[in-house]
Amino acid sequence: MASSKKPLSSLNKVLNQKQKNKKSLLNSIEDAFLVLSSQQKKIQSMSVALSGGVDSVVLLHLLSQLQKKQGFKLKATHVHHGLSHNADQWVKFCEKLCAKLFIPLDVHYIKLPQKKSLGIEGEARRLRYEKLLQTKSDLIVLAHHEDDQAETFLLQLIRGAGVKGLSSMASFDASKKLWRPLLNTSRSDIEIHAKKHKLKWTEDESNLNLDFDRNFIRHKILPILKKHFLHIIKVISRSASHLAEAQTLLNELAIIDIKKCLKSMSNKYKLKVDYLNKLSVYRAKNLLRYWLEINDQLMPSKDLLDELLRQVLTAKKDAVLKIELTKDHEIRRYKNEIYLVKKNQNHKKNYEIIWRGESEILLPDDAILKFKKAKGRGIALKFLKHKELTISNRKGGESFKPELNRPTKKIKQLFQESDLTPWEREALPLIFINNDLACVPFFGVDVKCQAKPKEDGLEIIWNA
Repeated sequence: MASSKKPLSSLNKVLNQKQKNKKSLLNSIEDAFLVLSSQQKKIQSMSVALSGGVDSVVLLHLLSQLQKKQGFKLKATHVHHGLSHNADQWVKFCEKLCAKLFIPLDVHYIKLPQKKSLGIEGEARRLRYEKLLQTKSDLIVLAHHEDDQAETFLLQLIRGAGVKGLSSMASFDASKKLWRPLLNTSRSDIEIHAKKHKLKWTEDESNLNLDFDRNFIRHKILPILKKHFLHIIKVISRSASHLAEAQTLLNELAIIDIKKCLKSMSNKYKLKVDYLNKLSVYRAKNLLRYWLEINDQLMPSKDLLDELLRQVLTAKKDAVLKIELTKDHEIRRYKNEIYLVKKNQNHKKNYEIIWRGESEILLPDDAILKFKKAKGRGIALKFLKHKELTISNRKGGESFKPELNRPTKKIKQLFQESDLTPWEREALPLIFINNDLACVPFFGVDVKCQAKPKEDGLEIIWNA
């Protein structure tokens, strides 16, 4: 039987040769920047996520040199989440470093919630990214490196992640403007650069806490693997790259499918079931994952996704289907479509709001009513003189006549004749002038209040 060590031995020779020929970190980052610049619109500003650790300090040092050659504006962002008693000292260190390099620094103070559904580490990471993504720069630059990529891969593997999770971190994420120029650089090369240039940095004591899964992998698992497989970090990084390519193909397939399942990208919260039913189980699941992702939902477990697909495809058209996705969202089916619906307990609460000329009003169920002046459309403004326009939820029994040549109808009857879903009917606001029903969003304006072609009118748009 052939030895299993020969392929790794050959790989080690190739990687050792590459090690001898590799460029300086500054040259590597400049090359990556030029490639990125050729693919994106002109990059005029960058913000570096600066923790004060060696990785981000080296990244800031490199970009401050690159800035002089390429002319973009550079600033740093530090997020203080108070998890360490040294957190205030880290802010002072970052301020001193940025002042030395003449680089502006933004410091954000965040407070972790009492209930941490993602755990301390996960919640801190979520809030940190939330602040970073608010930065108004062409690029947000992160100091993740090759060892971080290997740790992320192993973490995802332990959690049973699929292709997307195992593809780990992308060197560039266009949707979030995230750039990781050190992703193919080892932790040891970063430390060598820091010592060579006599840089100073802070040490986060939590990085030694083995209760955190990432630290356990870093300090206990990877050293054993490195000892036996010399270039395991680069090998894992290569596998993550292959999986990222595979995920790109899966996304491209999902885009083809979702175009046939959506009426329009502007209404991405519902899918047509007919097309979904024609796909293989695996392709349908891929489409559902992509649909949830573009709607900013966390990926459900395999069991939940399987059950979701089973119920969606087997439910009768008149069945009341409601599947809890998260504490805030659920999947519902109505007729031949499935919907991602935000849970709201305020639909059934009575309310009455007086309009005082605002362009927008936030309703108790978080829907928005927009008010826009228009010629020949909406409620005739002459009817609003010295009268009160109020918004309230439906109580039942209301009648409405939106067309002159058609009879007055009960709202309930209009609902039954429409495509409005049951939960939208529940949330639909009604617009009154004094005590007379004047407008029902989605259905129109009562004939007695409609603006004539050349009259000034008020359009009311309901964004549920």
